[in-house]
Amino acid sequence: MTGVLSGERTELPAYQKLRRQRILDAAKSLLRNHEYESIQIRDVAAESNVALGTLYRYFSSKEHLYANVVYDWSLPFNAAEPAQAENLNTIECISRRLRMALAAFERQPNFYKAILMLRSTNDPDVAALMQQLGTVLEEPILSDLSMLPHDEASDITAMVWCVLMDLVARLLSGDKTMGEALRISDRFVQMVGLRLAQFEAETA
Repeated sequence: MTGVLSGERTELPAYQKLRRQRILDAAKSLLRNHEYESIQIRDVAAESNVALGTLYRYFSSKEHLYANVVYDWSLPFNAAEPAQAENLNTIECISRRLRMALAAFERQPNFYKAILMLRSTNDPDVAALMQQLGTVLEEPILSDLSMLPHDEASDITAMVWCVLMDLVARLLSGDKTMGEALRISDRFVQMVGLRLAQFEAETA
């Protein structure tokens, strides 16, 4: 995915937007092959072929850079529409979204590890961007649950992402296997399905 990611730096001329994206792409490439903690900001500068001072004109810190990287990497999950593509019902759609997210973790665990670390940042700019990312990623599930009252749909959506991120943390620590994580994810979705069935009966 290219272009301005998070609404930042929209005033930049085209050539600077391209340079900024080159830095992001280089940082993303490094994260595919190395853990977040081992990457240094000068590594990204070298990989993107820009001076270190130039990099800092676009990103104030390593945290700020990688918050934008994981934002960029995560956006395709928001674009995926399994319900429309395969005519799934609500529960099947939510289950598919969680399975897609866990499959993405299996392919690229370093990105999820970076997200977990960046979510605990003290940098207000990074925290704001991570909050924005959470809002963007929750939109499809919130839409899936649109038959419920908005407050309840928002609460269940938050629970879905809490379960996902907890499972990711457990996978990273070795506390759970992928098979166990998928089983727990499916069981949680079944519980959501019970609530949807109850709501449909109440409003019939």
